[in-house]
Amino acid sequence: MILLSVFLSSLLWSGVFLDTTVTIYNEWLSQGGRVHYESDRWTKHNGLDRSNLIPYCKAIGTPTGRWLNRDLNDHLFANWHQDPNRHGYPDPHYLQNHALQSKMFSYYMEQVHGYGTEINNIVWELKDLSWPDWMDKSHHEGKFPNNLDAASEFVSLMVQSAKDYTGGHIPHIFEVINEPEVANFIGLQTIIDFHKVVAQKLKSRFGMQVGGPTYTSYSIIKSDLYNFGMWKKTAKFLDMSLDHLDFFSFHAYNDLYVSGGNFRFTGINEARLVAGVDMIENYSHLKKGKEVPLVISEYGRGGVTGLDLYRHNSIIDFATTYLPSGLMFTFLNLREFMDRTVIFMLSNEQYGTQTSLNWSIFTKDGHETPMAKFFKFWHSFYYDQKFLKVTSQFTGGERHVSPLALANPHNKELVVLLHNYGTAWQNVKLDFHGGWINPTTGESTCIQYQNGNTQIHSNVHFDTTKYNGNLGLPGQATCFYKFKTTYNFDGVRTNNENTYYGKDMIIPINNGHAQTTIHLPSSDYHTSHLRVGVSRDKDANGKPHTVVFNGYTLPSTYTLFDSDKVQASTKWEVWEYWVPNDRVQSTNTISMTFDGNGGHVSSVALVVGKLQ
Repeated sequence: MILLSVFLSSLLWSGVFLDTTVTIYNEWLSQGGRVHYESDRWTKHNGLDRSNLIPYCKAIGTPTGRWLNRDLNDHLFANWHQDPNRHGYPDPHYLQNHALQSKMFSYYMEQVHGYGTEINNIVWELKDLSWPDWMDKSHHEGKFPNNLDAASEFVSLMVQSAKDYTGGHIPHIFEVINEPEVANFIGLQTIIDFHKVVAQKLKSRFGMQVGGPTYTSYSIIKSDLYNFGMWKKTAKFLDMSLDHLDFFSFHAYNDLYVSGGNFRFTGINEARLVAGVDMIENYSHLKKGKEVPLVISEYGRGGVTGLDLYRHNSIIDFATTYLPSGLMFTFLNLREFMDRTVIFMLSNEQYGTQTSLNWSIFTKDGHETPMAKFFKFWHSFYYDQKFLKVTSQFTGGERHVSPLALANPHNKELVVLLHNYGTAWQNVKLDFHGGWINPTTGESTCIQYQNGNTQIHSNVHFDTTKYNGNLGLPGQATCFYKFKTTYNFDGVRTNNENTYYGKDMIIPINNGHAQTTIHLPSSDYHTSHLRVGVSRDKDANGKPHTVVFNGYTLPSTYTLFDSDKVQASTKWEVWEYWVPNDRVQSTNTISMTFDGNGGHVSSVALVVGKLQ
């Protein structure tokens, strides 16, 4: 009880100064038509599950979301016989043997029986790194087939065999190659062409949704390197995929650095993830006039420096739990574009001599690891809850607290979610805009690193009136606060937001100036805000000196948290601006000035909402 009392006091009040304000409005917030919390889209995990672990996974709300390495495991592709009637092509009868089919697909059928419809949207992924000796691979250092049509037949025949064996219960979503840029023996054009030919066959023969390129997190983080030379490779892939694929996929990781007993995180979230998404979507809008759905098929804690990745350590446990929650906040704030995400954790990763549990949710016999706390936290949310409009305080600097809000109109319960990217405690004032409600008591749940372990404090009663109306948010913590209300949500209207992009991207900053134009289908909007991505040399000032919107200088801004600012070799920031609705027109000119010359505006996004 003493520990809980100390935690509660810290949770509610940690000083005499107000750090930040989060404003919650009595408006539902739809993004691209999505207003509900859809658990099916966010917290599934990688890898198939042993049958004994399926009930445990279901209990904390995380079915398997991705089938890994079917081509590589059991040497399926490598052992495939050549077609005796067609030189260089796989034998179409090889995988029609029922015993071999059972060996290859019975594990997947255990998922179908255990999860049922919960895995309808599982992602099927291939490594494409192991091929038969009889194939000609001379163009790719002996590691990848020259004949892409023949290689794609392996994929098609595998899917057909799985369909036959499972009675049609095959995954709907397919990734062609996992992290292909890591395999430096496969050139970009080969990657593009192989995706295209596989997509043509799987879409026409099985009606599957096919996507890629399933890039690593680093390919997105480093898009602005070498005057956006890395981005040009992504753009070339998009030139094909926007016509022939159903979604664009990549991975999103933050890494852990430990030194001298201290630790810090670096990586894609928050700023560089949003900047990268805006570039992909800006390009899609310029080419096709619409958004491209995104699939993040791996996200969470990536590499570890300063500790043995495969030895148990409580700091690694915390990083594996905390980092994906920060990514969840970003995904949920970009749900207009995010089709689905799959966390990189496994129900259990132990196999053979591999004994590490550092990415495991359970032990082999079903005991929870600390990583299960992530899923238990997010399992608190469900479809009947709808997102409410929230805004952060425009401080002019870097935002450390990311907010979300949900409410259930049936039981009138409201939940505010907060994620603290910083290490310092934050005093948070909840401003219910216009005083539409004024709740003061409720229950909180927080995950944080405390006393050398990952701790979750659930259903802790709080009363903000005892602490000047503020909540205290621990450093590097994720919390939600539940309020029971009597508010009638029946009359609440929906603000449907959509994002529109500038006619230019990767705009050079010349003589301290950059400019673009954004066209909208109308000019009558209820809400509007602007996102400006800025990439400059590391020692340059990334903050725009002024941003002028249709002749009006925007006065209020903040920048998204950049966890990569220490590690990265460039400065890539995303600045958010409040835009007065009466300034928004069907054609909008955005002029930006900067201190000094050099660098680029990576993209400019205008998010506008209409009441429905």
